[in-house]
Amino acid sequence: MEARTLELVFPEHTNPLGAAFGGFVLGLMDKVGSYAAARRAKKPVVTVAVGGVEFKVPIRTGDLLEVVAKVVRVGRTSLTVEVEVYKERFGQENGRVLATKGELTYVAVNERGQPVPVDQDAGAD
Repeated sequence: MEARTLELVFPEHTNPLGAAFGGFVLGLMDKVGSYAAARRAKKPVVTVAVGGVEFKVPIRTGDLLEVVAKVVRVGRTSLTVEVEVYKERFGQENGRVLATKGELTYVAVNERGQPVPVDQDAGAD
């Protein structure tokens, strides 16, 4: 199961040097990662872990970001999602570049926020 979105980087998302705040990028990764996990679980999910995030190249004001999240593992109540952030600068030859990647883990929950099992067969790619 996959989810993706596009986001433009504005000055309020960056430090005085014009580079995106890591928290801004992580927030996008978490949001889109949760969409992929919830689509696969067919239930609400909560974030339980963020691991192995690598900021490969700077993201700058004016970059168009494509955030791509894919469920790579389904446990009893948890889902692991690989998230990649690509940046694109209009008018540049190198086009779309992998800027950031990481792995996030979510747990499916009920309306009281308690962990619930994820159907192992539903929604498999």
